[in-house]
Amino acid sequence: MYATFTTADAERLAADPTLYLWPLPGLGRVLLLVNVEDLAVLGKTRAAVDAAKKVILTRYKGRDLGPATTFLGMRIMRDRGTRTLTISCPGLIEDLITNLGMTEAYPAKLPLPAGTKLAQADDLPMDNNGLYQELVGTLLHLAVTVCPDIAFAANTLARFISRPTEPLWHATKGVVRHLAGTVSLGLPYGGPGELEGAVDADYDGCPDTRRSRTGWVFTYRGGAISWSSKRQPTVSCFIAEAKYIAAAAATRQALWLKKLMMDLGEEDRPVPMAEDNMACLALIANPEGSGRAKHIDTAHHFVRERTALGKVKFAYRAGAEMVFDGLTKALAGPALADFRRRLGMVEVGAPTAHPMPK
Repeated sequence: MYATFTTADAERLAADPTLYLWPLPGLGRVLLLVNVEDLAVLGKTRAAVDAAKKVILTRYKGRDLGPATTFLGMRIMRDRGTRTLTISCPGLIEDLITNLGMTEAYPAKLPLPAGTKLAQADDLPMDNNGLYQELVGTLLHLAVTVCPDIAFAANTLARFISRPTEPLWHATKGVVRHLAGTVSLGLPYGGPGELEGAVDADYDGCPDTRRSRTGWVFTYRGGAISWSSKRQPTVSCFIAEAKYIAAAAATRQALWLKKLMMDLGEEDRPVPMAEDNMACLALIANPEGSGRAKHIDTAHHFVRERTALGKVKFAYRAGAEMVFDGLTKALAGPALADFRRRLGMVEVGAPTAHPMPK
């Protein structure tokens, strides 16, 4: 397909090799998203989309499935009246619940109990750790596609994938019970709001290694588009260092998103980044640093350079106003509900048919 698109003057985007921009004479541009043998065609007019599909289907065997309602396991719902699009993944969640024999299980209010910090215990390992690995793999897939509210739980449980125990297995099934009660949630896009990010770190969050946890999220047009919850690669000596390392990781993602959106025609402007630690902001703004920061790995000073170049713009925002808490720790019920609200997650209704744009 690469040769077909490029010989037809389609441009493969440097930010993402699975995306192509294809200018069609007299019809405008279409966007092609390729994943192995699945292909999505996006355009502002039906004529442009039909023209692109015609070229593709004359060269390759395939089926035109019409307006997309699913793609890579995600359900796509569009409301053309309000110009919004919502993605969710009810099919995969329902299959997961059925395969585990948990259709009658009572839904859990939380993915993990509030304040949970899992550690490698001396409990006997599971007889069949393949079940744990398969289940955690599915949870990680959901966590990086449409369920940012379970990202902390899924990533934490993945740390024990080489030696799961029965208590960890029960904790993992608890996340599934939680999904059973939130299967109707999805991420909507189409509202107001430019690209912006927020970043935090949970200092000394891992009981086994004493490493901190990085959490960052980027929102655009009403919903979260990119997020991460991950243990940091090194131990931090103080809170501001952990936050600084997290800021460097978030900056790398901000630059990629910025490049991708510029390829798609968005304006080149600094990406606003929210941070709730003044000491971290001082480390970013002051290249001289301090005696306490001399040991920080050079790789993390990347954030200083990109801030000075105007690629990202960090600013203080109080922790109570931030969106990231659920990516760095297990939250209680009200805090989890607020976390979902800030991510943009909403209840998704039944899918409805919508005509292609004229």
